[in-house]
Formats: sequence, C-alpha cells, structure tokens
Amino acid sequence: MQKVPVKVGTQRFSLALLLALLFAVAWPAGSQTSASQEEKKIFADKCANCHSEDGSGNTAIGQALKAADLRSPTTKKKTDAELYQQIEKGKGNMPPFGSSLNKEQINDLIAYVRELSKVRPSGKKAH
Repeated sequence: MQKVPVKVGTQRFSLALLLALLFAVAWPAGSQTSASQEEKKIFADKCANCHSEDGSGNTAIGQALKAADLRSPTTKKKTDAELYQQIEKGKGNMPPFGSSLNKEQINDLIAYVRELSKVRPSGKKAH
C-alpha cells in the first residue's frame, strides 16, 4: 500500500475545523444553562414576591396588588415589545425596572416569562 502524503497545512486546517465544530456544538448548551440560571435569579429577585415562583401571582402581596398570572392566555398574547415596555416602565401597581435592569436582563425575564407560560397550573406542559 502506498502512503499518500498529507500537507501539514491541511492537517492544521482539519484540526481547526474540528475544534471549531466542537466549540460550536458545546457553547450553546453551556450558555443556555447559565442564561437559564440567570433568568431564574432575576425573576426570583425582582418578580417572585408578587408573581410567585411559578408565575401564578398567588402570593399575599400578589393577591393584594392583583398581580397578573404570567401563565395566563392574556400574558401569552402579549408581544415581547409589550412585555419589555411593561417591565421597563412599569404599569398599574407594577413598578418600573428600567433603572435597575439592563436590556439583556429584561430580555432574559421575557424569555423566562415565556417559559412559565408553557407550564399549566397543574404542572403539565402545554401543547
């Protein structure tokens, strides 16, 4: 059998391509986990007192202020822009968070609210 010569440049390119693919596959999974944790932390710090951990609004403060059930069809119908505006500027009894949260954090909260709205009150996933 005759050995085919392989140029060193081709080997380096192949190795670089393989590493890039591995990095591309691994990176989103790692960042998704940390973003999810960050979303939960922001929600727990800023929202859960009124909206509760599950988004139902079933807390003493939430009931007194008539906090929205974030899992409701009404909330699901809102656009991201509407949710962003409400979080940033506040609405009714909800205070504004635009001065204490940056754009990325507000967008993280919107993503988290969207996840909450996929869970039915019984804990079953919506179809």
